[in-house]
Amino acid sequence: MEKISLNNALSLSFPDGFQRLSETEMKQLRFAKPGAGECLRDDERHIIVSLAYKGAGFLSGLLGSGDLIKNAQSRIAGVMRLYSYRLIGYEDRRVGDRAARSFQYAYVAQGVGMAAECCAVKEGKTIYYLHFYVREACGEEGFRLWKQVLADARWT
Repeated sequence: MEKISLNNALSLSFPDGFQRLSETEMKQLRFAKPGAGECLRDDERHIIVSLAYKGAGFLSGLLGSGDLIKNAQSRIAGVMRLYSYRLIGYEDRRVGDRAARSFQYAYVAQGVGMAAECCAVKEGKTIYYLHFYVREACGEEGFRLWKQVLADARWT
């Protein structure tokens, strides 16, 4: 089992099969700018997870999770337009005992249909962005696992 602690506040546990990516692997995948967070991969289930947090600036400090997720959706849609981005919809989530918002989307990478979710939760003066990517063919099992990881999260 792989255990991740973000900002000494949010703990997430991933089942066997997940491995942390090295800095080199994260650069190769061209994840967001280097910063506070972790990336994991489960090759057998065709899943990648990116977990990040940042301090809320003055304006973002005034926003709730719903506003944060709409802003994230707009940014991701712009970047992913080249990959046949398609918004699936928005959902409420629980990250441990905290309310969060998420959106799901589909895209195509190297000819492979992919499904993804971005989840945003604000705790105090910190915003957490939790990203999940899975091959569409493995989506049902992958999303079931992802929802369980989020539900089992612990805040300190």
